[in-house]
Amino acid sequence: MLTGSIDTIIRGCVKNDSTCQKQLYDIFAPRMFSVCTRYARNRDDAKDIFQSGFLKVLENISQLRNVDSIEWWMQKIFVNEALLLYKREQKIQYTNVDDVFSNKLVEHYTIINELEVEYITGLIQNLPDKMRLVFNMYIIEGYSHQEIASQLNISEGTSKSHLHDARKNLMKKINNLNPLLKAR
Repeated sequence: MLTGSIDTIIRGCVKNDSTCQKQLYDIFAPRMFSVCTRYARNRDDAKDIFQSGFLKVLENISQLRNVDSIEWWMQKIFVNEALLLYKREQKIQYTNVDDVFSNKLVEHYTIINELEVEYITGLIQNLPDKMRLVFNMYIIEGYSHQEIASQLNISEGTSKSHLHDARKNLMKKINNLNPLLKAR
């Protein structure tokens, strides 16, 4: 449980206080593990990303300049760890799609609300790696095409193209699921 302010916890973490480190973990682990699962192909990869990411957080917490931005700062670390895994092993895959479809694609197709999350996850998992990664980074994480291009060593145009192709691919697969959508 949280026994001190986040500022106090961070100061304790800078001093390697294990109680403060545990408190930081308890506060942010569920949200950060969720970030990891969005990028991982399976639970074991998500655990690996989470473990290395949390160690980086603790190693670099002294560099945090604005306590109010800690969640954003931590999320960037976990996303970067996921990207490192992708670059090393070409294994990153999006596995949690609730936010994607509730925020972006449902605007166009209300039938998506009726599809099972597991099936939609499968659709995204079948996207080619670069398309899937750009889709996740842009739609879920809110990266700009410039940031994505820099992270993946591709051009901004290629990032935009991958996003366009991913959306088109997903919509085509969803349209093929239900004849009612074809009539629209």
